[in-house]
Amino acid sequence: MKISELQNRYGLGSKQSVYDRMKALQINPVSRGEISSQALDELDKLDKFMKSNPGAKIWEFPRNVESLSSRQLDNSIGQLDKSTGQLDNFNETLQLVEAIARHFAAKQDPLAKYKALEYAANHIIFLPSSKIKELTGTKPNKSQFQRGTFVFTKINIKIGREAAWRVQMIASAFRPGMELRKDNQ
Repeated sequence: MKISELQNRYGLGSKQSVYDRMKALQINPVSRGEISSQALDELDKLDKFMKSNPGAKIWEFPRNVESLSSRQLDNSIGQLDKSTGQLDNFNETLQLVEAIARHFAAKQDPLAKYKALEYAANHIIFLPSSKIKELTGTKPNKSQFQRGTFVFTKINIKIGREAAWRVQMIASAFRPGMELRKDNQ
């Protein structure tokens, strides 16, 4: 199908909206100004998602390995060019790897970040600012701050270019000590 027809097909206000959707789905034209039927199917699914979820963003469209057809998977594996020793469709292979990574990231243990902080606290491991931000969701900006049962204290060493932080766990009403559990039983 011609890309120029997609704006009317989806009722979009601009041609740029079509190209934004194609970019989000990593769709490239098969020939000048045309996309494949598989790409059209993906765009149709995205359009249905967008219309059934008003206010949704393109990046919220659920795309995973299961949504790829077996033909797409076969094509993404790539063929080795014997003259160069390179994969002839490296971009497609890269897209497959990224899709697999997104799939596993979505199935990550919901307590993984908590466990990582608990491990750092119990083993006195210093963490860089970027790791603190990744695990807590907030950028550390004071010399000491608390998130839940964890206290983060900035120390006077660097890890690479970043400040190092010591993680400590504090006693909490939600985490009674062993002696309290024995008394309550």
